[in-house]
Amino acid sequence: MPRRERPLDDGDSASLRLAADLRVLRQKAGSPTYRELARLAHYSVATLSEAAAGGRLPSLAVTVAYATACGADPAEWERRWHAAAGEAAQEEAAARPAVARDDGSGGGRAPYVGLSACRPSGRRTPTVSSAVNAWSRRWRGG
Repeated sequence: MPRRERPLDDGDSASLRLAADLRVLRQKAGSPTYRELARLAHYSVATLSEAAAGGRLPSLAVTVAYATACGADPAEWERRWHAAAGEAAQEEAAARPAVARDDGSGGGRAPYVGLSACRPSGRRTPTVSSAVNAWSRRWRGG
């Protein structure tokens, strides 16, 4: 007997909503096991289970294969995936830390978290080693 799925995390993210929709679709299809879905969808059990877990947005191909294996219209699920991907991109952009723009407005966003420490000009903030090198040059008189 297969084990029960874990409940979805609390929250209202695009990936959680799509995962909930995939779970409902699977129930409407008669609750096939992930092993049965994997055989029909040509994806692994782990991949399909992860798609319905809500931790992150599954790929378009996995979403469409999951839906098709459940007997749903692939075009409808492609539209749903694109809507969820758009929402996820907006959620991600809103969560990024702000960085100063070159125009000084301060309204820009770092393209990823690792760049939030960069200066607007693209130069990294001084490191300890660069400060030590500058100090040693001054101490040596160079």
